[in-house]
Amino acid sequence: MSGVDFSVIVPVRNQLAHNRLFLETLTTFSRVRTELIVVDNDSTDGSAELFRKAGARVLATGGNLCYPESMNLGLTQASGEYVGFLNNDIVVSPGWDEALIDALARHRLSVVSPVGIERMPNEGLARAVQERWRLVKRRTGLIETADDLRAALQLMYGDWSRFCEEIRVSFKDRLVSGIVGSCVVMSRSFANQIGGWDPRVQAADWDLYLRLRQRAEEQGDVAPPMVAGWVYVHHYVQATRRGERAPFTCEHPRVTVVEKWGEAAIRRWFFDPPLLAPARLLGAPRSYLHARALRLGKDVRRAVGAVKALACGFPDAESLLGRVRRYARTESGNTSRV
Repeated sequence: MSGVDFSVIVPVRNQLAHNRLFLETLTTFSRVRTELIVVDNDSTDGSAELFRKAGARVLATGGNLCYPESMNLGLTQASGEYVGFLNNDIVVSPGWDEALIDALARHRLSVVSPVGIERMPNEGLARAVQERWRLVKRRTGLIETADDLRAALQLMYGDWSRFCEEIRVSFKDRLVSGIVGSCVVMSRSFANQIGGWDPRVQAADWDLYLRLRQRAEEQGDVAPPMVAGWVYVHHYVQATRRGERAPFTCEHPRVTVVEKWGEAAIRRWFFDPPLLAPARLLGAPRSYLHARALRLGKDVRRAVGAVKALACGFPDAESLLGRVRRYARTESGNTSRV
């Protein structure tokens, strides 16, 4: 795969610590010949200069474009055969790019994402990873510097490369329906064919999933987005939301996913409808109420687990590796091996 051109597009607005770690791990763990395109939304903390010095193409917007608009701008400048739309608050794994590009070709996918905290090969492991990350954040407290980010990563996984290798071996060729918006990969020709991202919808990844899921069912000429269970990427989750809130300078209309698609389409096509269904219990479908009840049960178990962990001491990273191995043997209804 060393001859494959890959365009990585990442929008940024400040968050210098995240940008340092993102650049460091992207450089260390990428295998495919890559061009890095940074859409800089008026950073004032030296982030643009950091990326320029590293050889990235920095597109200065002079304002603050929304996420899908930023991605679309980067797409217009991309030249690689494949394109990756990434958040700046992620840590990629060794060979992540080569593995995702291989998944696209070998499994004839249209769009692929890695697993991570948001979505895992099965629900049990997803809960385990999410619960541990909550405990890590409570233990580490405020995360401000690149060293803080590295310390949290080490506490979470121990040896990062070893953990990612365990995921690779345990879930090789395990595909999961869905999309993880912090890292989305597709061919550049396909991205242009579908017109990029809908700039009106800020939950751009979920909108993309619905667009392709509908097209797969009604036209049958594309595969719906899938998650490669053997490629892991860590996402620090909601770093952008916790950062500086500045008004968008792009002036196009904005709609929510529910407003664009409607509840019926979401229940029909979305991989996890309760994520998008409005929290309206009166008159809600029985399936939605059942899903809400299950989620409430999960929240209770998470709270109990957190109390136990605080009382008994923080579990080491080996316990997480043990869970990976155990859940790798568990067959889940929302998981398929191809």
